[in-house]
Amino acid sequence: MADPPARQHAWDPRRLTYFRDLHQRYGIDISTDDLTTDGVTHTDLLDLLHAGLSATAPPVDLIICAQALPDRAAFVQPASYLNALFDNRANSFAVSGQGLASPFTALRIAAAYTRSRPDLTVAVAILEQTTLPVRLPLVEERELTDSGVLLVLRDSGDLSLRTLLPADSTTKARQQLEGIAELPGKRRLLVTGATATPGRTHGYDLHRARRDAYCTAVWAELVAHRRDWLDLYDHIVLLDTDPETGESSLAHFTPRSDERDA
Repeated sequence: MADPPARQHAWDPRRLTYFRDLHQRYGIDISTDDLTTDGVTHTDLLDLLHAGLSATAPPVDLIICAQALPDRAAFVQPASYLNALFDNRANSFAVSGQGLASPFTALRIAAAYTRSRPDLTVAVAILEQTTLPVRLPLVEERELTDSGVLLVLRDSGDLSLRTLLPADSTTKARQQLEGIAELPGKRRLLVTGATATPGRTHGYDLHRARRDAYCTAVWAELVAHRRDWLDLYDHIVLLDTDPETGESSLAHFTPRSDERDA
């Protein structure tokens, strides 16, 4: 889900006080205009993502919200908000402060939970709203738009997560790509973010994510094209490199229906 329409939000002067207290010690100026203009909050994104779920979607046991940019609404916890939309029956928490590696970390946590409880259903929400009280060069240079992704993960799903490389050096990510290229299965897809630096990509078809998304970029492409890619590829690899740190994160999926040691 990308670039939803802006919404009007009631002005709460406590927000300005909160953000000033948060950033004043670092000498960062607050933009009152961006706090008062219409925009999209993380909870707005969650409303839209939850409304788009199928009526047959399973109950959720664990909720993880991943974000790279702060929310404009400071007083609502998105993981708790999404839990309420799912009838408050799940454990929930957020992952932030890791740039575009945040959703990769969220999946690592989800994978650890499901190893101990294979029947667990996990919802991972990846949120990006771009109307911020501070000026971030990344947002302005990339002309980022609001976007969100909701992944519902369960053991009976159609994709199997084989490898997750946490935020690390680009060299290690390239070595991982070369290793996947040697695995059985001839059809491989590499999905990269706008600033990813994969190096040699022999043996892969390439798909570049939109430039106007940051931590949601490769995940939005996976959700949008998953059904087609399941029929076309034996290996689907998501790779992105954070322009702020130069660190790369990687996720490797295979179709679950493919029983080969891929």
